[in-house]
Amino acid sequence: MPHSSRPETPISDNPVADNLLARAPSVKRETKGELECLVIRHPLFRADLLLQGAQLIHYAPATEANWLWLSEQAQYRRGVSVRGGIPVCWPWFGNADKNPPAVQSNITAVTDAPAHGFARERDWTITQAEEDDNAVMLVLTLENTRHPQWQTALGLEAEFRFTASSVSLTLTTSNPGDRDAGFSQAMHSYFPTVDIHRTQISGLDGAGYIDTLDNWQTKTQQGAVTFTAETDRIYTGGKPLTLQTPERTLELSSRGSQSTVVWNPWTEKAQRLSQFDDGAYQRMFCVETANAADDAVMLAAGGQHSLSLLLTRHDDD
Repeated sequence: MPHSSRPETPISDNPVADNLLARAPSVKRETKGELECLVIRHPLFRADLLLQGAQLIHYAPATEANWLWLSEQAQYRRGVSVRGGIPVCWPWFGNADKNPPAVQSNITAVTDAPAHGFARERDWTITQAEEDDNAVMLVLTLENTRHPQWQTALGLEAEFRFTASSVSLTLTTSNPGDRDAGFSQAMHSYFPTVDIHRTQISGLDGAGYIDTLDNWQTKTQQGAVTFTAETDRIYTGGKPLTLQTPERTLELSSRGSQSTVVWNPWTEKAQRLSQFDDGAYQRMFCVETANAADDAVMLAAGGQHSLSLLLTRHDDD
């Protein structure tokens, strides 16, 4: 596979992780390029989960192709988010200066802050693993949530649950401090399609959205979402969504979210993106479960907030 030209990094000794994974015999520690990956080969399903960024890059029932899109030019390098799967955007989403004041107040040098925060480029730690005949559950914790441009110490963990017909991800943010803290986030899910022109998203009819490509104007969705040009929208509401492509139909539901981001770079932006070939926009789209824009979270001192997505096969598929 042409994902990385760099040699595989030898797997490091980690007795703590190995002891935890003894409870989940279908999970093995391997490497992809420079990154450590938890490779799940359960009799009923397969998954690949990078420890950098707690980034799921593959999930599928045992006899199916990947339900997630992964770039053919993906690079597995330390400190660089991989293009595809489900990157975790936290503790701010998108450009820092487009976030609400409650989030910006925690960010130093807002105009210089990296897009989508820093969680997706940090190494996470395995803290729990369980397996039975039907499922695997893994918990990863971001133990280092300090950053030169982030002023608030928050806790973050990600819980993944895999079965033969579903995958779920829950991000739980905790505030151990003595003052409220604002943050935004998203699970930046990439999905594959054989034809973007025959792809649609149902469940957003009548929803308001911010069109970030049209001066951040507020508009209303009419009918299903389709793709005919560059798309970058923040929808309000948390209804279940149906993702329909020529090859399959999936259901995407969420909890702890009242915002959904829909994105496709289209022709011109595709030429500027890293780890992305010029024609890849025709084979992918993003539907991001989020707390973005006015849905950003103000987390009380001592409080917790959980953001969850559940991806399942459509009943008629």
